[in-house]
Amino acid sequence: MSPGDPTGSPPPRQDARRRYLWLAAKLAFSAAILGLVISRNDPRALLAALRGISATAFVSSAGLITLTAVIGTWRWAAVMQAYGAQRLPGPGRLLQLYFMGFFYNLWLPGGVGGDVVRGVASREAFGDAGATAGLTVVFVERLCGLLGLFFFVGVSFSLWPLPGVQVPVVYAALAISAAAGGVLAVALAPRLAPLLPGFLGRIAARVPTLARRGPFALALGLSTLTHFFTALSGHVLVADLAPEVSWTHSLTVVSLAAVSAFFPLTHAGAGIREGAFVQLYAPLGVPGAVAVAASLALFATQLVVSGVGGLVSVLRADAPRPATLATEAPRSEP
Repeated sequence: MSPGDPTGSPPPRQDARRRYLWLAAKLAFSAAILGLVISRNDPRALLAALRGISATAFVSSAGLITLTAVIGTWRWAAVMQAYGAQRLPGPGRLLQLYFMGFFYNLWLPGGVGGDVVRGVASREAFGDAGATAGLTVVFVERLCGLLGLFFFVGVSFSLWPLPGVQVPVVYAALAISAAAGGVLAVALAPRLAPLLPGFLGRIAARVPTLARRGPFALALGLSTLTHFFTALSGHVLVADLAPEVSWTHSLTVVSLAAVSAFFPLTHAGAGIREGAFVQLYAPLGVPGAVAVAASLALFATQLVVSGVGGLVSVLRADAPRPATLATEAPRSEP
């Protein structure tokens, strides 16, 4: 706590140092895990697999990732409506902000996060609640995406289990139950706040009151749809090198691997995702080098598509700037 700082928040320089150290740790861990996965597969076979991915497959995968971003924008708009947004930005503006957030989350993990970009830039939609409500709603929207992933994993593994992989059905049921419980927790968060301890109670208290159930249900359905197309974007890359793999099995594999993106010690799941591809595609007869190549190509398509957001931020004069948003974003309570 610095002298004269009643909030107890760390000095800006110290806070920035912590962010950079955390970023360095994440990048180092991701590089180490990725290096380990690559070292366990023939580097020459990996290079051959990367070269074997056709332009058609890469463009198709990028097109599906673009479609998920469009659906994600629709989901964000639905969540804003569900939580009482007074005036939504136009569809073009929402899509611009979503792509910019996508860019900042993937390309600049150590700077202002894409969620902050979207939350602060959409503050006009919430009247007096401003940026605080905007940021909270973006958090709820991301949480809807996570809940949709749990539901999708549970359903896909129940319908299309991987050959030779024995996973009790109860695990799939638990994933679906966790998704359902999460939906209720988000919807009832303000009411649950007094019952939750300390930190959790403060977070729950900041979630706005759900004003409309219809748009919220729509957002949850759209979350499942985004994971469906994300899984297909991974399948077209794998199938380009291993045509014998069915798209239904890829729905299971890619959705399970997508959970790695939420592992806190990696950047966007790098390394963990490649390892998951190797382990989960192995029962389907996919060589490790092919699985790693497909995973790296999938991440590359995400980088390319999200790069559109960076291009927009340069070309649009009215695009929000990270430095400006950092000063406008409300500080969290200690």
